[in-house]
Amino acid sequence: MTGEQRPRRGVREPQRRCREFPVLRPPRRGLPVLRPPRRGLPGPRRRRRRGETRGWLMLPASLGLAAAMTLAGCGGDANHPAAPSPATRPSPSAAAPAPSATATPAVTRTSVGEADWYCLSARERRAMFLLHGPGRDRLAAVSIGAGRVAVILAHQSSGSLCQWWPYARSLAARFRVVAFDFDGNGASPAGDGDYPGEVAAAAKWARHHGSRRIVLMGASMGGAAVIVTAAHLGDKIAGVIDLSGPAEFAGMNALSAARRVHVPALFGYGTFDLGFAADVRHVRAATAARDKPIVAVKTLNHGVTLVDPELGSAKMREAVLRFIRGAAHG
Repeated sequence: MTGEQRPRRGVREPQRRCREFPVLRPPRRGLPVLRPPRRGLPGPRRRRRRGETRGWLMLPASLGLAAAMTLAGCGGDANHPAAPSPATRPSPSAAAPAPSATATPAVTRTSVGEADWYCLSARERRAMFLLHGPGRDRLAAVSIGAGRVAVILAHQSSGSLCQWWPYARSLAARFRVVAFDFDGNGASPAGDGDYPGEVAAAAKWARHHGSRRIVLMGASMGGAAVIVTAAHLGDKIAGVIDLSGPAEFAGMNALSAARRVHVPALFGYGTFDLGFAADVRHVRAATAARDKPIVAVKTLNHGVTLVDPELGSAKMREAVLRFIRGAAHG
């Protein structure tokens, strides 16, 4: 045969064919994932034919790698461009959220009293300040209301100024109210634990800002603190209120300090608040002041709960208000 030779019959000309694999693109969130077909792949439930190589079902990730290697070996396919990298694909979470129309003031790391913001209104948050306590103590504090009479509120153990809310607002309608967090409580960093000194610092701040008559009011641990503070400040304050205060707590001996308290003092407790009820009566008996009314309510309520607008006693709230008014005219 001359010229072009024909291939022999029964012998096929070797040719290189590339098996086309579907291009695997990263799945979009919310859309079902399309997996490549398993046709032709031997698996554990498929009988192995004579002369066939034993294998295992390939994972979708392995199929993607095999497809990429095959396309790379064949030079790629113009009809199937490479899938974009996930790094270049915009993430749905990258879009900035729309601002809320009712957003509260933004909280920053330098916000004063950030831990107390949950109980305060936007206006009250703006009224917060750093109270310079004894030593290097810097205490989160807030001042609401105005007037020549100021009520200093000292909270309970492991609490914060928020324990007085919303009751403090009813007092602020008539007097200036200064509430603060003891060091190591609420939004105040830990300090030396001089709680009576911190109460005195709040009274000094109120006096510096125009108040002429100061009434100290404390609940539980705060009750012991205000009795000790009243013994130190003497006639610099107009009166002191002790709600469920212990006789001794955290190094504060209210029972001993009461013998040096000569300003009017109001004591309140729940008759079923065992232990604390007896302490209040003992501290009251030891107080040197002649004007020292005591109010007992048949309840288990303790400390700030005695004057809470919802859970507390109207009798106790009226007694407190009457006492403060009397101190204001004293």
